[in-house]
Amino acid sequence: MTEETNMADDTADTEASTDAAWVTIETPLTADSLLAFCREDVERLFRINSLLKFEEWRHVAENEHHIRLRNFVNDKELETGLQVEPLADGLRITYDNGLKTATTFRVVATEAGARLIVTDDYSGTPAEERQARTDEVDQSLVQWGHDLHRYLARWNRWSRHAPWRWYMTRVWQPMTPMARRVVFLLIVITAMEFAVFLMVLAIFVLELNKFVGL
Repeated sequence: MTEETNMADDTADTEASTDAAWVTIETPLTADSLLAFCREDVERLFRINSLLKFEEWRHVAENEHHIRLRNFVNDKELETGLQVEPLADGLRITYDNGLKTATTFRVVATEAGARLIVTDDYSGTPAEERQARTDEVDQSLVQWGHDLHRYLARWNRWSRHAPWRWYMTRVWQPMTPMARRVVFLLIVITAMEFAVFLMVLAIFVLELNKFVGL
C-alpha cells in the first residue's frame, strides 16, 4: 500500500478556508500509543518535517521553547517562542511570532489504529494582513504529513529496539535534512559495497574449493 493511499492529504484550499490548513495521517499505532508519541517529544514532531532546517531549538521553561529555523518551501527564516498546551486528545502549539497562530495535533482512534490530524491555524492574524503576507504561509504541511506517516510506520515496527531508538533520538533527530540524505546515501553505498565484497568472497571460496579438490 502506498503512502498516498494510507495518508489522506486534506490540506485546506485557500479558497475554501482562509485561516487554516490541515493534513490527516493514518497510522498503525493505537490511540494511546500515538498520543504518548506526540506528548513525549514536541521537538521531534517538528524536526521530522524534512522541509524545515532548525538553526536553534532551546528549552526555555516547562512547555516553553525558543526556535530559529529556515523553511525551504518559501525560503523564509522564522525566530519565535512557542508554548505547548496539552489537550485531552493531543497538543496545541502557539507561536509568538510569524503569520501562523498555532499548530494542533489531534489523535482520533480508528478501527485500524489511530489517525493524527495536524492543523495549522492562521486565524489569529487579521484577514488583511494574511492577504498581504501570503508568501509567509507554511506550505510544507503536506510534506510534513508524508514525513510523519513514514516515521510513525517505522516507529511502530522498530521502536521496541533500544539501539534504533537511540540512533533516531541522538543521531538522526539533530541532523539537518541534507545531512540525513547524505547519511542515507552513505549507508546505501556501504551496503552495496559490502554485498559486492560478499559476492566476490563467495566466488573466491568456491574456486578455492575446486582447486583444493583437484
